[in-house]
Amino acid sequence: MNKTKADFLKRFGKIRDLPSLPSIVTKVNQMLNDPNTTNASLSRVIEKDQAIVFKMLQLVNSAFFGLRDKISTTNEAAIILGFDAIRNIVLSLSTFNILNHLFEQNSNKHFRIDSFWRHSIGVAVLSRYLAEQAMVGDPEKCFVCGLLHDMGKLMLAHYFPDEFIRVIEHARQNDLIYLDAENKILPACHPEVGYFIIKKWGIPSHLANTIYSHHAIQPDAAFLEESIIVNTANGIINSYYADFLNNNTSPENIKYAYFNPHARKRLNVWIETAPKWFPEVKPLIHDAWAFFL
Repeated sequence: MNKTKADFLKRFGKIRDLPSLPSIVTKVNQMLNDPNTTNASLSRVIEKDQAIVFKMLQLVNSAFFGLRDKISTTNEAAIILGFDAIRNIVLSLSTFNILNHLFEQNSNKHFRIDSFWRHSIGVAVLSRYLAEQAMVGDPEKCFVCGLLHDMGKLMLAHYFPDEFIRVIEHARQNDLIYLDAENKILPACHPEVGYFIIKKWGIPSHLANTIYSHHAIQPDAAFLEESIIVNTANGIINSYYADFLNNNTSPENIKYAYFNPHARKRLNVWIETAPKWFPEVKPLIHDAWAFFL
């Protein structure tokens, strides 16, 4: 890492009001690294946060999960969905709440939190769908990676609004996608910022590494498949719903600049045939929007 980039990222380390994850997320992560953890013991910890329990049960009983029988307790959810899915749900809900709260008083006119979440939720749902259908990566991990892949943009917009605005204006004036403008203006881009924050939170490595590499995919990188899925989902969502930062796309026309070459090589058939299968994903995205937003 060059000195300029390192100095830029250190600025985030000096932020006093940088949010921290709730203790329940840390505790759940610790428990899932313990082979002696049981469904019952995990449930007792989660049930200490009734707000999370309420939202979790809402989510697992929604059309998004498509379960036949209604789940009424966290213990049932852990048994049916498994530990990893429960961790990802708790992490997704907790992080969503934290980042939303961060932007309650934000006045950056170039960044609309509702548009940010509509994009992120769309990428999360499509990532899960592609992982299941293409049998690439873990669907539940891909969902949470998709949900949080752009959190570096949110952090930049909130803590360094002047730099963020310069990137947006450069992108729009020069008809660039956001990442290309970021590379021109900033010493570190949003994947690196997101990775820096996630590492400070002590989040599992699959999430940190996927956030870091979801644009700059390396064929020998850890969690390659999750990065390919998130990159592909991001490109399709930006193409179908218009990029929420650039406004330089024509909805439902694939813009190939969004896709990493490794993602195109692995999932090109899904990118090229999106007009045929994407309509069946739209209702799932709209259901997830209704749930989260």
